[in-house]
Amino acid sequence: MDQLKQSFAAAAKYGFWIGTGAITLGALVIWFMVTGALVEENNSRTSKIKSDVSAVSTLRSELSEHPNQISKAAMDLLVEGRQAEVLQVWQEVYDAQRDILVWPEEELTTEFVDEFRDLTPIETHIAHPPEDGQEIPSSYRNLYAYYIKDVLPSIAEIAKAEWEAEFRSAGAGGMDAMMGGPMDSMMSGMEGYGGMGRGPINIAGVEDVPLVDWPVSSQSAIITELFPWQGRTPSTLEVYYSQENLWILRQLLAIVADVNGEAQQPFEAKIHVINHLSLGKKVKFTAGSIQKPGVAMTGGMGMDMGMDMGMGMGDDMYGGMDSGDLYGGMDSGMGTMSEAPDPVDNRYVDTAYEPIDGATLRSALESESPEDAPLKVAKRVPVMMSLQIDQRYIPDLLAACGSAPLMVEVKQVRILPKSAGSSAVGAMGGGMGGGMDSMMGGGMDMDMGMGMDGGMGMGGMGMGMMGGGASQGPKEKFPLDVTVEVYGLIHIYNPPDEDKLGVEQVTEDTVLDGETMAQSAEEDLKEGSNGAGAGAGTQPAVDTPDSALPPPAADPDATTPAEDATTPDANEASPQPAGEASVPGGSAGTTG
Repeated sequence: MDQLKQSFAAAAKYGFWIGTGAITLGALVIWFMVTGALVEENNSRTSKIKSDVSAVSTLRSELSEHPNQISKAAMDLLVEGRQAEVLQVWQEVYDAQRDILVWPEEELTTEFVDEFRDLTPIETHIAHPPEDGQEIPSSYRNLYAYYIKDVLPSIAEIAKAEWEAEFRSAGAGGMDAMMGGPMDSMMSGMEGYGGMGRGPINIAGVEDVPLVDWPVSSQSAIITELFPWQGRTPSTLEVYYSQENLWILRQLLAIVADVNGEAQQPFEAKIHVINHLSLGKKVKFTAGSIQKPGVAMTGGMGMDMGMDMGMGMGDDMYGGMDSGDLYGGMDSGMGTMSEAPDPVDNRYVDTAYEPIDGATLRSALESESPEDAPLKVAKRVPVMMSLQIDQRYIPDLLAACGSAPLMVEVKQVRILPKSAGSSAVGAMGGGMGGGMDSMMGGGMDMDMGMGMDGGMGMGGMGMGMMGGGASQGPKEKFPLDVTVEVYGLIHIYNPPDEDKLGVEQVTEDTVLDGETMAQSAEEDLKEGSNGAGAGAGTQPAVDTPDSALPPPAADPDATTPAEDATTPDANEASPQPAGEASVPGGSAGTTG
């Protein structure tokens, strides 16, 4: 106990210093603990701030003005303005087409035209099969059948051609109607491409022939394709689509007339032969193959080409017969055996150029989904023109297509040897007409000096098979001509209706033209950034077309070219004629 008292006495004596030391030590410990946590939190917050600053700097470099409420309001105004502009343009093109797609009131009477005046688009007004009260009176439909027969010659005159095929009105049937024209069209190939003789000579000593040759076999094929109901009374839908066919046919012939300009004689014309015109379900957007012009066929490919182009009856040929055509023929001569197909099936294509059936089209026109907007704005009619044209004026033909009132949006151009068109003409005429023409390469109008041009595929052999090729026949009439096939689209616009577009339903997942809106926006952003980058730098060097071609192979055994293939004088501006290259299986000489 005495020891404790002594300890307490010592502590009391030095208590101040002991307390001061303890407090100092405790304060130091607490200070280290507190400052350590503050330093850690400071470092953490500093790192986060620097990270945010770096993210903002990166975003600024990618986007000069970051979206915000003010920019969103401005963007909404721009979107509304763009929507108004689109609707205005839609209305303008629709109004412009209304002045072109005019029903012939004088020939068909006002009462007839009134039946169709407000039926646009007709798919939303008439179902298939038609419901009660939707068919117009049969007297009007019979009147239209007679109108078609009378109007075709005047349509051919647009291109200064002559209409020779016969159209069977309601009441005419039998085997003739089923085969797509009169029975004498089966022999039309002998007088089709190029004809067999000269026309009459007028008082001025000039041959009195049409400016543009349009073989009767091709005309018969057009009748079968565009008016499959010939020989019977058409339905209301068939009347409408037939009139649409006439409007398009007029425009295609007007393009031919525009290219030929003021020409009065065939030697002045640029387009000399209409091989075929086609639209709707028969037009296929298939790619061809590129082959060097002037290369002669080898082996037995010539016979294959002649047989393939001359005797083919499938969809690849210009003519042929499908289920709709067969129905029309069977109905006129043997009675209806089954329900008629929907006339609109495969007539139009979607944005991917794939045919669409009538049920899909009607559903899209009634839908309010934004994904169906392209079909609500316009119906796309595929068209094809196969023409024999002076190769120097192919650009004029394409320009005329783009400048036409009913514009042809060109998607593909195939440049073929001239013989390809003449060989295909004979395969038309209802599928069987003109068979001899297809085998003989255009009837008797063949160039023996050039090796039976387009005949059995023996071009380049001359007359060697018949005596060594010592004799030369007459020169070609139009040596610069080639066969050109133009594939494109004609848009038939529907009445503008903003509510049908479903603009308010558009999201980033909405699919249009095969891609979502988010993908489309991302591609647009990439294109914009790539364009800006390309503008700041230098343009990459591009090889000229000639430098991209392989050098010509040396051929010491090459034979001397024919007289018509000699090089023109250096002062002449016209190019050499395109070689009559063999194109196996109907492939293209050049594909654009």
